[in-house]
Amino acid sequence: MRVEGLEIMAKNYKFTLGLLFVLLVANNMNGQTAQRAGGDSATDQLIRQIEARYGRMRGLAAEFEQKYNAPGMRERREHGRLVLQRPRRMRWEYDPKPGKLFIVNGRDVWLYIPADREATHADLNSVSDARFPFLFLLGQTNLRGEFRSITLSGSNPQTETRILRLVPRNSSSGLREIFLEVYPDGRIMKATLLDNAGATSEVTLSNVRENFIAPADAFQFHPPPGVTVRQQK
Repeated sequence: MRVEGLEIMAKNYKFTLGLLFVLLVANNMNGQTAQRAGGDSATDQLIRQIEARYGRMRGLAAEFEQKYNAPGMRERREHGRLVLQRPRRMRWEYDPKPGKLFIVNGRDVWLYIPADREATHADLNSVSDARFPFLFLLGQTNLRGEFRSITLSGSNPQTETRILRLVPRNSSSGLREIFLEVYPDGRIMKATLLDNAGATSEVTLSNVRENFIAPADAFQFHPPPGVTVRQQK
């Protein structure tokens, strides 16, 4: 596969697992919320709204628009449909059809680009720069304990959303900052990830269906005949 394809896989994987963490990690956090200092602050109120909305959510389906910027590269814009489902399952279908297909099923990661007639397969634990979001999916439940800081960084009057800025505690994650654009009721409209190399991944969600459960085979990939499969170590 072209180097570009491997780069897309790593960047998409880092973003999608980061987004999946944001939406689904709150499963065990509700009981801890009242113990947090500053529980009456606007920041904590917004965090509680996110937890209350997504804490027991089993899955989610939505349309997405994705923008990726990196130093020395032209902006890349893509769109399509995604499905997120606990535990650690996701499916991203890119337009126009047949477009890229990106699947994580708890053990395996697949990136398939029909135009190249090639698919890349990797073990979940071996994908580049996946350590930071993967830790959250392993059961970390203290959001404030995992970030150096969580602050309100602004608002968007047009959409009536507020923006949370999250700074990772662990620099080895490869991520520098995460920005979440959130409605007052806790719905996440947009997530932006900035990595240590200066690249930015931004995904905006629309037409969200909460508690959507996809069939099990949605998270499986079987290479079509004639497709070359490459293993990423």
